[in-house]
Amino acid sequence: MTGLEPPEWIEARSYQRDAIRNWLAADGRGILHMATGTGKTVTALLAADRVEAVADGRLQLVVAVPYQHLVDQWAAELREFGVDPVLAYQSRANWQPRLEREILEFNHGSRPLSVVVTTHRTLSMDAAQRTLSRVNGPVMIIADEVHHLGAEQTREALSESFHFRLGLSATPERWYDEEGTLALRQYFGETVFEYGLTEAIEAGALCEYYYVPHIVELTAEELEEYQRLTAKIGRLWGSSSDDVGLEDNPALQQALFKRARLIGTARNKLDVLVDLVQRDPSVSHTLVYCSDGSTEIDPDAGERHVDATTTRLRDECDLTVERFTARESQAERERLLEDFDAGAIDVLTSIRCLDEGVDVPATRTAYILASTTNPRQYVQRRGRILRTHPGKKYAVIHDFITVPSATGRPAFLSGSEFEAERKLLQKELERVSTFAESALNHPDAEVDGVPMTEGSLQELKRQYDLLGS
Repeated sequence: MTGLEPPEWIEARSYQRDAIRNWLAADGRGILHMATGTGKTVTALLAADRVEAVADGRLQLVVAVPYQHLVDQWAAELREFGVDPVLAYQSRANWQPRLEREILEFNHGSRPLSVVVTTHRTLSMDAAQRTLSRVNGPVMIIADEVHHLGAEQTREALSESFHFRLGLSATPERWYDEEGTLALRQYFGETVFEYGLTEAIEAGALCEYYYVPHIVELTAEELEEYQRLTAKIGRLWGSSSDDVGLEDNPALQQALFKRARLIGTARNKLDVLVDLVQRDPSVSHTLVYCSDGSTEIDPDAGERHVDATTTRLRDECDLTVERFTARESQAERERLLEDFDAGAIDVLTSIRCLDEGVDVPATRTAYILASTTNPRQYVQRRGRILRTHPGKKYAVIHDFITVPSATGRPAFLSGSEFEAERKLLQKELERVSTFAESALNHPDAEVDGVPMTEGSLQELKRQYDLLGS
């Protein structure tokens, strides 16, 4: 192995060259805040190629990713650059002897480049840290989905022995974790380059899209449980002091989690979904993001939401529908993605497995039945849906927004309960605003045929005193 050799077919876009230039100008430390689908992997490897050149052709490169399937994806990209990397995850016996041998050769000067791709978890363990500490020469870390490394249990991966530090993420801020976000900034440095979704669409790096939000009401039974949980949340929220964070209030966390699941699995969503799909004359390359809950209020009594969604679409819409979840093996997932890309599968139903690192560029239509208020999740999802693909002119995103009642402010809400509900809806509307602002149909995005500026969302804002949001 002589070193990184970018393939001839790669021609860096102007924004990628700008990103590399900014990072090098910051002494080889910093975070690239780039929209999902804009080529962060290629940008990072081209940056590593530049580092190798300025480091007299010697480099120990460490690529750290959050999930095992991303190890394989990065390995495939590295092979395009003429590199056969060490894949360090699972049993140490599978990777440590080879990595130690390569480091020994690197230190003796017979190997100019050594590359290891590992998971954040493996890198944070003593075995990997001790092995990499033996490197005698320049070391660079590329941290994919860098926000994960801000978690307390993975910060051990942030070794001071890494001279060059490059973080990659579409969402580098850690949600509700200022300490973790600060730790990332202190280690990697500040964000040195930003490339947002609107810029990516204008440059042709991502495709254009239409955004269609749908308001879905709870059933009477769901509303009763919703009222109970909202009252509990209101009490817990009202009793919390201002300096106590959500992470320090497990009872409030649990109540919010239960209500989020109730919202995510609202029964009326499947009726709306089936109706929308039946009205589509040519369903293909369609993703449906489901809740991780069950279809009943009692989580032990109902069918899994993803299973119920799959069954209804198969039975009522006469489509080829497959699940893409944690229950499927890696080999099965790869087959599903290949069949989906080829059009042999009309619809993939998923929970969270398609959120980070799984490429589904053929997607033309997506239905988001359930979404957290965490911007990282919905920003990642949108970027995956908007990846370019031959013959794909645009994408359509259907977003399901659950409310107790679309016709008036719920009478049961008052005081702290109303404030808790208002905060929830405010987060939902932040997602709507984020999705709508770059859509082809903005500012005339519609809610079931009614313009947003005049329809149900505007009415909801009035009900909850959110017209300024």
